[in-house]
This record gives sequence, structure tokens and C-alpha cells, in this order.
Amino acid sequence: MSTTSDLAVTGGRALIGPDEHRPWPEITPADRRAVAAVLERGVLAGPNAPEIRALEEEYAAYTGARYCLATNAGTSSLHAALAAVGVRPGGEVIVPAYTFVASAFAAIHQGAEPVFCDVDPRTFTLDSTLVEALITDRTQAIMAVHAHGQPADMAELAAVAERHGVPVVEDNSQAHGIRYRGRTTGSLSEASGASVNHSKNLPAGEGGLFTTDDEDRYHVVRRMILYGEDVPADAPRPYWSHGVGWNYRGQEMVCALARSQLRRLDEHNTRSQDNAARLSGGLRGMAGVETPYVHHDRGSSFWKYHLLLHPEELGFDGDPRDLRDGVMRALRAEGVEVSTWQPQPVPAQPVFRRRTQVWRPDTEAEPARPWDSDAFPVASRICATGLSLGTMWRPLYVQEPELMDRYVLAVEKVFANLDRVLSVPFRPYPRPT
Repeated sequence: MSTTSDLAVTGGRALIGPDEHRPWPEITPADRRAVAAVLERGVLAGPNAPEIRALEEEYAAYTGARYCLATNAGTSSLHAALAAVGVRPGGEVIVPAYTFVASAFAAIHQGAEPVFCDVDPRTFTLDSTLVEALITDRTQAIMAVHAHGQPADMAELAAVAERHGVPVVEDNSQAHGIRYRGRTTGSLSEASGASVNHSKNLPAGEGGLFTTDDEDRYHVVRRMILYGEDVPADAPRPYWSHGVGWNYRGQEMVCALARSQLRRLDEHNTRSQDNAARLSGGLRGMAGVETPYVHHDRGSSFWKYHLLLHPEELGFDGDPRDLRDGVMRALRAEGVEVSTWQPQPVPAQPVFRRRTQVWRPDTEAEPARPWDSDAFPVASRICATGLSLGTMWRPLYVQEPELMDRYVLAVEKVFANLDRVLSVPFRPYPRPT
């Protein structure tokens, strides 16, 4: 057992050295050749460029969806998915309170209002038992976010949606390649959007992927991401916009890198799952620490390996965020890559507590509505007591298994000396007011 003097945060030696992690994304010679080939070919952009079209075909085949379109970001792919299923200005979209802000912004970009719903306390995805009460005559879609890489309760959400004639859209940004009841994410609903941002398990810098099985929805999005135009591959561009559109089209070098990364996606997911199992095997049963839960009918990419702390089991009666932040400070000193993803639920952010608007300096003159964490108790607890082992720069996808064993030792070391850990000053994460 370690002693107080061993703690790195108080001057002891760290368990993990600064060069013992592998960085992410993993860029191989094949990745470099794929991007260089775009420059050599000289076709750098265009909706029918070869890398874009090839990625769309390959990702559709990989997910089992009939159609795929590459976009310039995950947010634009989510906006496109909502437009594809018929979301219109004045409507409502049910969105989990625990997600990234882009899930809610996608609704706003389409002129709709996000209606936030609390999440399941074990999977951190939309709580399907709460969704039905939020459906009104204005509800036009339900957005299911596969939080931390675990698919949402798609069957249960689909049953609720079918009773009310409301479509379900996936935010698959964190769960590329993960299976749910025998099917692959991105093909589990009427339409899906996903990010290939550098932090995701399919990393390509910055871009998005829209998928659907419906031909009409495919054509809606094909026009939407190209200024409302049809741009054929074998004819002059007509410059004829059939409807409102954006420049949301994908980028050729991004798609070339995504194609190369897609070939290793299963390998990276498997490594992440194995590392998560190793962590859980070492930490399960530890007082005050709850390891991630994965439902038996689905997998997880472990985009985040998220621990929940239980202050009451640790004899801590202060602000749980102080416990979390102090523990993170000590783990980081031991060389552990540790992070917290969302320090507060999305509806706590001021953009959702004022009139919907682009920020300007005079926006601050409008008081924000009071924030009540009890409105979303589960999401608030996840944000206040949770921390993730691994970061976007050093995730589980590429780490050696033996490193996970030392992560376990670091957690044990920190919690064995918790009183001393919490006496060390730390810089708290931002907190909603």
C-alpha cells in the first residue's frame, strides 16, 4: 500500500512517465499515403470528388445503411438528418440533457426548439421512460445520442416514437462501428449524423457522415449540403437551387484519411473494449467508484471510460465537484490521462437560458434564467461526480494493456490517501451559475 509521501501530487514519484502513452489519432504510413495521393491527383474538392464518393460508398456498406453523404462536420450531418426527417421551423426536437451542445444546436439550425430530457443513470443515454411525457403536437423528432460510445435504447425509443408518429435520429459521433442487437450504429433509425472529428473513434480531422435507408431523405440532404442544387458528375453544374442549402459538403483530404482510418476501426474498437474490461476488472468493487455499465444487447466504443464517484461511500459531505476535481488533480499528477467531458448538463449553458440568438456583447445584458440542477438530476449527477480515464489525445483505442494495470494502481493509490489528496489546492472545472 502506498503512503502519503508517495503521492505525486505532494512531491512523490508518478506511477506513469510522460512518454508512456500512445497519441491519438494514430497516423500510419498508409494514412499519409492516402492524403498525399489526393495532392498528387490534384482533385482537392467537389461533391463528386473520388475520395468523397468512395468514403460514402464504403461507410454505407460498413454500417449497412443504403446511403451515405459526407459533410464538413458532425454538426452539419446532424442538421441534415433532422431536415431529412422533416423537422421544420417552430417544431421541437427531444434531445438528451447529457450530450455535446451540437446535438441541440442541430435543432436550432433547422429552426426548431430543443426540448431536453434526462438520461438513463446507467447508460447515460436518453431515458426512454421519460421521453413520452415530453412529446407534444410540436414534437418532430427524437435525437438519440450514443453517449460515450454506447448505443441508446433504440428499440424502446422506436416504440415510443411509433406510437406518436415521430421519427428517431441518431447522433452516432461517439460510436462508429458499434453493434446494437446485431445491427451497426448509423443504421438504427430513420437518419443518422456522425462526426469524424480528430477525437472520435473514426478520426479524420473534421468532418461528418449522414446515413439513411430512405432514397427521398438522401436526395433532401444531397441538395441541402450543396446550396440546394443538383450537381451531377457527368454534366456541367447548372447553378439552379431548388431550395435553401448550405456549403456543408465533405472535403477530399478528410475523406481520404477517413477511408484509411475506417480500415482499422474494428481494431481500435476492440483494443478500447479490451482496455476497458481490464480497467473494470481492476476497479470493480472499489468503494466509492462505479465503473461503466454496458447493456448486454449492445457494445461500446468507450469513447469515454467514465467513472462515477459516490461521495457518501467515501465519507465526503462537501460539493461532489470538489471531490471529483481533487481526485482528477491527483490522478493527473500520477501520469494518468484523465478528463471530464461535460462539466454541466447542456441546458445549464447560457445559450439555452436566454432567447435563442447568436452571441453579441449586448447579449450579456439579458439575464439568464436560473439554472436548477434538480430539473435533470441524473445528467447533473453524471456531470458533478464523473471523470473519464483517457483523454481525446490519449484515449483507450491505442494504449497498451499493461498501462491500464498502472491506471488501476494509480486510482488505488489516490483513494488510499484521499484525505491528503483533498488537502492539496486544485483548479476547479467551470461550474454553472
